[in-house]
Amino acid sequence: MPQKTNKSFEEKCRAFFEQANGGDPVTPGQLARVIRKACPSFEGSDQDIAQMFMAVNTDNNDTISWEEFSSALFARDIKEVTRAELEETFKKLDKDNSGKLSREEVKNLMTDLEIPIEEDALDQTMAQADPDNNGVDIKEFLALFKDLNV
Repeated sequence: MPQKTNKSFEEKCRAFFEQANGGDPVTPGQLARVIRKACPSFEGSDQDIAQMFMAVNTDNNDTISWEEFSSALFARDIKEVTRAELEETFKKLDKDNSGKLSREEVKNLMTDLEIPIEEDALDQTMAQADPDNNGVDIKEFLALFKDLNV
């Protein structure tokens, strides 16, 4: 495993893998269930997951071991991992489970991060983040971070 890996990140990845099958090698079906649970906005098909599985299953034994999984994960673009983390963050911020962040939820985020924000600056942030003015949905939230090159 690459040494660049953050220990906390590695632990999260290990927990993700263990969710699939208790840490034992995973099958395509188990991988699909965990991906869809961890990333609800994943729009890939079963065929897409099967292709991912085949690319990671380097020993062609119809299961993915932790070694295969971690090697493939840490070789991937960090932006993909960040997307999953951002989706999880969005769920935590969405206190009312509406699927959208209200102005108040965004304001609470700024307060929690100890970022002072004036009301007019909050209005500008909301206008940018929520152009249709109906609450910041997951796509708008992710687009903000994409624009920041996260």
